[in-house]
Amino acid sequence: MVLAASGLPWWSVLAGAGTLALFIACLASPFFGLCATAFCLILASPNIYTLVVNTLQLHLYPYVLPLVFTFLGMLVRAGQGRLSLRPRSAFLPVLLLVFVAEAASLLWTPHTAWGLANIARLTTNLLLYWTVMVLVDTPRRLDILFKTLFASAVMTAAGVLGALEWEYVLHVPLDRSLRLVFEIYFYTTRAGGIESWNQSAGFLSVASIIAAGYAVLARTRARRAGWGLGAMFFFCMMLLPASRGALLGFCGAAVLLILALPATRRLFLRKTTLFVVMVIVGMLVTTPGYIDRMLVGFGYTGELLFSKKKSSSSSDSDATGISTRFKIWREGFKRVGESGGTILGGLGTGGFMYRIKVFEVHNVYLAFYYDMGLAGIFLLFFLGFILIRRSFPIAMAYHARLARPPTAPDPAGPASADFVLVMFFAVLTAFTAEVAIHGLVDYDLTSFVSRYAFFYLALYDVVLGLAEAGPAVPLDAGAAKA
Repeated sequence: MVLAASGLPWWSVLAGAGTLALFIACLASPFFGLCATAFCLILASPNIYTLVVNTLQLHLYPYVLPLVFTFLGMLVRAGQGRLSLRPRSAFLPVLLLVFVAEAASLLWTPHTAWGLANIARLTTNLLLYWTVMVLVDTPRRLDILFKTLFASAVMTAAGVLGALEWEYVLHVPLDRSLRLVFEIYFYTTRAGGIESWNQSAGFLSVASIIAAGYAVLARTRARRAGWGLGAMFFFCMMLLPASRGALLGFCGAAVLLILALPATRRLFLRKTTLFVVMVIVGMLVTTPGYIDRMLVGFGYTGELLFSKKKSSSSSDSDATGISTRFKIWREGFKRVGESGGTILGGLGTGGFMYRIKVFEVHNVYLAFYYDMGLAGIFLLFFLGFILIRRSFPIAMAYHARLARPPTAPDPAGPASADFVLVMFFAVLTAFTAEVAIHGLVDYDLTSFVSRYAFFYLALYDVVLGLAEAGPAVPLDAGAAKA
């Protein structure tokens, strides 16, 4: 009856009803809206995009809708006096300075419309960051958010598995004058699925690390085995897209964690050997060709072991694109050095992508300088200084607690049952893997994949704040209600 009365297609009516229901739910519970946003964060297909200039596109991804609705719900609650919009954050003030510097660089960015498109994406990133910081203020809410991420990781894994078997591409022009296009694109080049391979692998890496944290927290053998298998599942799914940056980030961060914790440091050789064996077996079972990609990436030029190509000397053998990244970074520095103004102020927001004709910088560190010049370098070091200054005391306090002899009584209870303690190290490891290490060859500040760097940093900011705020307590015993 509704369809007949409206005269609209059935899919249009259902989409409108679903959007209205989501809007009402986000107004009623902004935290639900945040969880919906986090669940959709990885979903890059379907999307709506417009060509801004040449082949450079501005995308509207599904997560933006619940994010905006959540923001409106937060404003309503704040107007009712039920929510404070001032979060406790270690990094948000510096990120706001990044926004100011990026906005100022619009004065010299080579293409104003493209610069504004990048500012719009940066605004969305900061809104996501701020929303996480305001709404995730208790261990219980952090736990719910993590469980939402696991559900999203399962969806990501399903997409990765699906991309191994079939592909689907659909482009529907919506408005030719605005160059708006609706797109559904299944990323099959390296089995990314619902997102590009690097980001799908990175998201699964984060899920695997945090699931391993839950395995530590588990108090029964059955739950410990369940979370352990979950972590292994996400790890194996992370291997399928064959993202070397995600794998190196995972391995590097895991080894650093083993070295950092007193309980595992003395077992370093055994655990590291076991870890390497686990990684190799995982690659052999899931994607044997991944081993060839690793060998090529480290300079191997002989016969490939598992791929159909017989030799890695072919120009197509550099499947990882690391040489291409060096080329675009080198070209970026050439463009920066063209004048004294660009040496001091960078290429402006989006200027690197516009001049080099790429969709992202592929290096979160270089993005600071390419976009903002010397001011960006200062802000990058400022962020690093705050990260170390705020993290070091917490890490040392937890380190001292973990270093106690097993027979010594712990007034706070078992460290392995302390949700905030375990998640502090888990999220720090995930952040190190995806932003600090994988960020060397991926991500930036304003591209279509930059949202992940902001989201992972927000998760660490939350757990750091919880660690600074209160005494240790098991999640199921004393966490505040959501």
